[in-house]
Amino acid sequence: MEISNSITGYRISLERIRNTLLESLRVGQILQARALTSTQNSQVRLRIGKLDILARTQAGISAGDNLTLQVIKAANPLQLKLIQEISSHQLQTEAMRVALPQQTPVSHLIKQLIALTPAPPGGQPGLPPTRQPTPVSQPLPLPTAMDRAATEAKPAGAATADTLRSLPSTQSAGSRLQSAIANLLPGEDAARLSQTVGRILNLQILPGENPIAENIRLAFARSGLFLESALATGSAPPDDMKRSILELLLQLRPLLAAAQSAHQPVSSQAIERGFDPVGFFTELVSHAEGSLARILFNQLSSLPGDNANQQIWQFELPYRHNESCDSFRVQIERETKQGKKGIQETLWSVGLDFELEPIGPIHARLVLTGEEISSRFTAEYAETARLLEEALPHLANAFSRAGLKVGTLSAVRGTTENAPRPRFPLLDERA
Repeated sequence: MEISNSITGYRISLERIRNTLLESLRVGQILQARALTSTQNSQVRLRIGKLDILARTQAGISAGDNLTLQVIKAANPLQLKLIQEISSHQLQTEAMRVALPQQTPVSHLIKQLIALTPAPPGGQPGLPPTRQPTPVSQPLPLPTAMDRAATEAKPAGAATADTLRSLPSTQSAGSRLQSAIANLLPGEDAARLSQTVGRILNLQILPGENPIAENIRLAFARSGLFLESALATGSAPPDDMKRSILELLLQLRPLLAAAQSAHQPVSSQAIERGFDPVGFFTELVSHAEGSLARILFNQLSSLPGDNANQQIWQFELPYRHNESCDSFRVQIERETKQGKKGIQETLWSVGLDFELEPIGPIHARLVLTGEEISSRFTAEYAETARLLEEALPHLANAFSRAGLKVGTLSAVRGTTENAPRPRFPLLDERA
C-alpha cells in the first residue's frame, strides 16, 4: 500500500498486509491515522484503526502526529493521499504568489474604458461635463450607439463580419468600437455594459476634485477591500470597485466571443486607425483580470497579521489626470504602542505613492501621533524635491489651521517604489 502527498510530492509506501479493513476501503474514503514513531531511515510506523503498519517515506513525520488520509486507489496496491491542513498564513501566501505576477493597475483598465467612451460637447472622453451631485452608482452618459442598442434589442448573434466591416471608416476608433458593441450584443446586454462602465469611470477622482479626506474615505470604502464582508451581511454597494469589475468581466467575455465569431482579417490601415475590435476586447478582458488580481493582492495584504497591535490597509485611488488616468497607491497603517509616559497611544500613518507628469514618481508619508503630525516626501526628480521643500511652509500652515501640532516636515530626493509589495516574504528561504 502507498500513500502520496499531493502538496510535497512525497510518497509513502506501506508494507503489504492482507487485512479485511484495508481491503474494504473505497476510493474517496477518508481515514484517520496516528504516527507511532517519527520518520527515521525513511521509515515510520502508523496506526490505522487497530492496525499497526510500517511505512516508507521521505516526509518528516513526528511521533504522535495525527494524519488524515484519503483513498485514491482501492487495491493492488492500495494508495492513500496524505491530506495536510494548511494554515491561513500558508493560504494567504500561496494566493499572493498567484496574484502577484497577474496584477495590473486599475488605472490601466480605466484608460481603456475612457478610450471606449465618447467626448461630450465641450468635454473630454469618458468624463461628464460636470460632476453631478448624484450617487456614484449612477452611470455616466455613454455612447449613443450603445444607448440606441438598449432600445433596439437586437437578438443575440445578430452581428456578422459584414456589419463590422460596414462601419463608416470616417468614424473615430472609439466610435467604431461603440458601434461594434451595439452590433455584437443584444440591446439589454449593451445597456448593462454601459451602466457597468459608467460605475467604474465614476470611481475616479476627476480634475478639479482634490483628494480631500472625504474623497479618500469614500474611495477606501469602495476599493473592493470589503466586498466579501459586505456580501456576508447583505449590504454590498453596487459601486464597489471589485464588484463592478467582476460584472464588467462577465459582460466582456460574451462580447469577446461574439467579436471572435464575426472576426475577419483586419487590414493594416484599420489597425493603424486603432480599429481592431477583437484585439481591443481581448486587451480589455486582460486588464479587467489584472485589475481583479491587483484588488485581491491588496485584500490579502490588508488581512490582520500576527501583530495584534498593527493593522495595514492598502488600496488604489484612480485619479483623472489630463486625458488619461493614473492612480494613487494608498497605504493606511494603525499601530498601538507604549508611549513615553507608559500610556498606550495609537499611531496612524498614511503612505501615498504616485507618478504624474511632469513631476515624476513621489512617495509621501504622513504620521499622526496624538495631535502631532509629521510628513516626509521623497521625489526621484531633484526639481520636484526642491518644489516640495518650498511648499512645506504652506503645508505647515494648513496643518495648524486644522488644529494639529506640526512635527517634522521634510522633502528629499531619493528612490521611490511604486509597485505594491507584500508585507511579508513570499519565498520560504528554508526550502
